Amino acid sequence: MRPLLRHLSFLVLILGVWGCGQKGAKLQKSVVPPDKTLFETGQEYADKSQFIKARLAFQTLINTYPDSEFAAESYLAIGDSFYKESGTENLIQAEDQYKNFIIFFPTHPMAADAQMKVASLNMKMMRSPDRDPQYSYKAQEALRKFIDQFPDHPFIPKAKEYLREVQENLAYGDFGVGEFYVTRKNYAAAKKRFKTIVENYPDFSIMDEAYYALAQALEKQENTDEAAIYYGRIAQGFPFSSHFEEAKKRLEEMQKPVPEVDTKVAELNEAKRKPSEGFTPLTPIVSFAKALGFAGPPDRYLAAKKAVEEQTAAASSTAAGNGDKPADDTLINVEIKKSEGGDAQAKTVVGSNPKETQPVADKNGSKKNVTDKKKKNTNKKPS
Repeated sequence: MRPLLRHLSFLVLILGVWGCGQKGAKLQKSVVPPDKTLFETGQEYADKSQFIKARLAFQTLINTYPDSEFAAESYLAIGDSFYKESGTENLIQAEDQYKNFIIFFPTHPMAADAQMKVASLNMKMMRSPDRDPQYSYKAQEALRKFIDQFPDHPFIPKAKEYLREVQENLAYGDFGVGEFYVTRKNYAAAKKRFKTIVENYPDFSIMDEAYYALAQALEKQENTDEAAIYYGRIAQGFPFSSHFEEAKKRLEEMQKPVPEVDTKVAELNEAKRKPSEGFTPLTPIVSFAKALGFAGPPDRYLAAKKAVEEQTAAASSTAAGNGDKPADDTLINVEIKKSEGGDAQAKTVVGSNPKETQPVADKNGSKKNVTDKKKKNTNKKPS
């Protein structure tokens, strides 16, 4: 009796262990991987603007599962959390995170987006031309880097537009400093500032003003030969400028040749002029709101992304409009047929009907019509 009880107990134990193993295997298959759970948790916190908790989840994933497929996205998500939280300190943290992301994951599909966000956040912190230009210089560097590293990216048109905007800000800053030096009669320092504009910011919207100010500063230094160069540029390419007549007059007084107006150059220069925004009753209110920080700067990254999405949608709409017309209604069929001599010949059938009769060259080079091989020859005598 006792041996029987022992065997029964052992059998029950084996069945229990086997059942637990099966249940554990099923549970293990249904459990979500912990790295994915951390990533989804971080995303949920970020969507609720609980940025500190979101960053903690993402950083835990990176530290615990460095080889996870979500590690790169978590690194980028930490930068995005600082970016969305905004404020100078957070934007600086975001910039550092994005730059490290590009270093660690240079071939990642989102590397270009990270670089554009570096440019965008610096443009957010960019000050007016009469203030500290450090963020303007950083934005310029980031945009140039984007254009160099991602020349075929859809953001390129916007990146070039933003670069012109940043350089316009920098040029106005140098122009203001140059004018200040003129009032102090420090013409050497003024010349340096105006020359910086001429050499570094060719798309400056008031380049005629910069040329004229530079020529005036050079004249004050009794450098009439170089001053004539810039008066000449005004006379040649800026017939719409308020300094056009004065520039020609100064060239005549210095006994220098007055160039003819180049219409093509003049058209290009006029296209670069910044149109006046005009005045509306809301202008003072908007300016006051910006001064108080209520009307923040636009998000250039989101603007670039929206422009690409709109362009893609427009292209898709155009393609859908032409959807009734087939892309290629020509069929090309190649058929192998044995000639009377036993040699293989290729017959190319071009057209929508693969059974269409086409001329095919024979062994001697002459052409003859070849019909469907399934069609019987009725003229052949029975054997």
